Amino acid sequence: MENKTNRNSNVQKKKSYNSYKRSSIRKFSSMISLVILIPVFGLAAIFLLVFPRSDESMIEKRKLTSFPEFTFENYFNGKFTNGINQWYTDTVPFRDDFKNMGNSFKGAFGITTDDTINAVGNLKKVEKNKPKSQTNKTDSSKTENSSAQGSRSENSTAESSKPVEESKPEENSSQKDYTKEDAEYTVENGVIVVKQDGHYRGLELFGGGTGNSYVEALNTLRGKLDNKIKMYSMIAPLASEYYTPANYTDYTANQKEYFDDLASRLDKGITSIDIDSVLAKHVEEPIYCRTDHHWMPLGAYYAAQEFAKTAGVDFKDLSTFKSETISGFVGTMYAFSGGDINIKNDPEDFTYYIPDNYSKCKTDFYNTSFQFDYTGTYFKQVGDPQSNAYLTFFGGDEQIVKIRTNVKNGRKLIVIKDSYGNAEPGYYMNSFEEIYIVDMRYFNLNLVDFINQMKITDVLFTMVTYSAFGGNADNLMTLIEQNPGQTIVDGYNPED
Repeated sequence: MENKTNRNSNVQKKKSYNSYKRSSIRKFSSMISLVILIPVFGLAAIFLLVFPRSDESMIEKRKLTSFPEFTFENYFNGKFTNGINQWYTDTVPFRDDFKNMGNSFKGAFGITTDDTINAVGNLKKVEKNKPKSQTNKTDSSKTENSSAQGSRSENSTAESSKPVEESKPEENSSQKDYTKEDAEYTVENGVIVVKQDGHYRGLELFGGGTGNSYVEALNTLRGKLDNKIKMYSMIAPLASEYYTPANYTDYTANQKEYFDDLASRLDKGITSIDIDSVLAKHVEEPIYCRTDHHWMPLGAYYAAQEFAKTAGVDFKDLSTFKSETISGFVGTMYAFSGGDINIKNDPEDFTYYIPDNYSKCKTDFYNTSFQFDYTGTYFKQVGDPQSNAYLTFFGGDEQIVKIRTNVKNGRKLIVIKDSYGNAEPGYYMNSFEEIYIVDMRYFNLNLVDFINQMKITDVLFTMVTYSAFGGNADNLMTLIEQNPGQTIVDGYNPED
């Protein structure tokens, strides 16, 4: 009995010792954690408070949130404090560097296979039926203020509004068709990253659209201009038209079908230019960026060549241009793909082309109300060329650009474009006497008045699929209707 009591006593002592030991270890660990974490949090707080905050993200190609303006109204309704929170979290010092580190860490553990999709966002298969137009065609050359919705039957002028020339891809047995081949890919937010020919390419998917705003605006403008003024519509397809692998084609629409449908609804006197078929002949050439959502200058060259042929103006062969290359370019697709490290680690060459008469041309820059700013260079470096290579063309969108060439043919061109169109006008320096470049999103004058008072002879609408079939097209009618009747004065002073 005594031995049993002693054994129980020893067990109790052992349990008490083990409990004390575990408690001591926990206390010691907590102290170590505090010793480590307090300085870490302190240093992090100092870092966030002392170091300069980021104001622009080169990865995401955007200005970061600015510090909110204080008003009593914003303070009491919570907008001011909420704005501070957004500013604080969006402008972390060295934001892009930390983002790159995080993406590299994730990429180190990423595994992709040919049959694996990493999808984020609302991804839907695209119906493969023909585009369904929601407007009927109008003839604004007869009724200036007619609406493009429901005033006439679709078939009344369908024949006359088709493209003047429908080029078809040449049959080439060696031409690769990427849409019939499977590829390794990942998906995020409607962007797929595919591996083709040993390189990674980011692709934006196209889900369709009506193009109603685009059709209505162009038909209305046609009716307000003299018939002697030529009008052209040239829409550039997204890269997904040619490079989407077969195992993902169900998620993007056939853009050529949408272009043809839109062209059939444009009024007589608007020439549609089919560059979808033209570019299809060159898919194995670098006609689209892999790491950026724009096309390459080479793709823009083939489009410009087709336009010049349609417009009946001189056009120089690419061999007459001087080429310049920016190496190590990584564009917007790194951000658009959610920071896919494969895009960042697979940069590309960005080659642009300078015409042989460039030294004889002058490039004038104006604000969006056509107030003269300065005469500068068409091809310029903006910021870091390895991330801003596409800004090589006159530096950005929020301005009006005028090119005065040494051509004396009386032809004056206005290019109404989105950022895709930036790569084109340089190719027209041997084709037109004057070239005006206007962004569809940034123009404060009346477009009809501007065309008439600048004595424009040729009007080119050139933009990517998303702009023609998306929200950007809503701006076009605004350009036509805003601020009518103004006298527009070119503020350029040769003595400046």
